[in-house]
Amino acid sequence: LLSSLYLSHAVKVSAVEVNTPEEMFVENGTDAKLPCTFTSVEVISSAASVSWSFQPEGAATRISFFYYSNGKSYPGKDIPFKDRITWAGDLNKKDASITISNMQFRDNGTYICDVKNPPDIVVKPGEIRVRVVEK
Repeated sequence: LLSSLYLSHAVKVSAVEVNTPEEMFVENGTDAKLPCTFTSVEVISSAASVSWSFQPEGAATRISFFYYSNGKSYPGKDIPFKDRITWAGDLNKKDASITISNMQFRDNGTYICDVKNPPDIVVKPGEIRVRVVEK
């Protein structure tokens, strides 16, 4: 009996829960803060990381464009977000938000926020459908 109790306990895995709004409307040419918060039963460690990716409207593939780890942000160098991404979060406050400046119609699509906080593992990343609209 003891060994079976031990096994069932060892299999339990904790998870990070990521929270984002489902949809956002952003005016063309303005800055957009993409909110992403998370919960984790583990202490936020130096191994915690955040990655953001983008799936353009109608596209089948995602583009990774931002990574944050160890207090440093690593914005992707490629178009479409070159020089437009700013880290707006604070992992100690369980905030993984970013800001994208000068939003354009080509930025329409789904933004995916993925948080890792080992040993916690993410079950489901947060997804925000962004619609850029006329001013």
